[in-house]
Amino acid sequence: MTFSVLMVCTGNICRSPMAEGMLWHRLPQDLKPVVSVRSAGTHGLHGNRAEPFAVRAAAVHGADISDHRASVLDAGMVRSADLVLAMEKYHIDKINDLLFFRCKYALLLGTFAVKRENPEIEDPYGSPLDAYDTCAREIVACLPGVIDHIRAQVNRKAS
Repeated sequence: MTFSVLMVCTGNICRSPMAEGMLWHRLPQDLKPVVSVRSAGTHGLHGNRAEPFAVRAAAVHGADISDHRASVLDAGMVRSADLVLAMEKYHIDKINDLLFFRCKYALLLGTFAVKRENPEIEDPYGSPLDAYDTCAREIVACLPGVIDHIRAQVNRKAS
């Protein structure tokens, strides 16, 4: 039994690869054998590498995303996931459009951060490195809640 997490952003070269890499890096060792993490973009720049600033920002948090290649989101990816974490409401709309119905397991990543007012994670694309660093910190702030959610879902599936 594997619990599959899918991170979604627009181009799959900034936010979602950072989120994918940083979640995997922070995932407790006991969950790694039963959890898979991947990412895609609603308008993915298929085959492109992660933005260099995204690679640097993720590395500060221990994640190596230098080998990342962008993928375009499709319905099969969404259907095969147990949890889809999007960066913006727009991405949730695109996910729902792919399935022709509301995807009950697609959530905004920002909803997992404590005391976060805006559940959307802003796109740093085209901005200086400090915008990527801010984005990475915002993603990291969400990960404890995401990991708790994953653990609860894995335990529920196992019982």
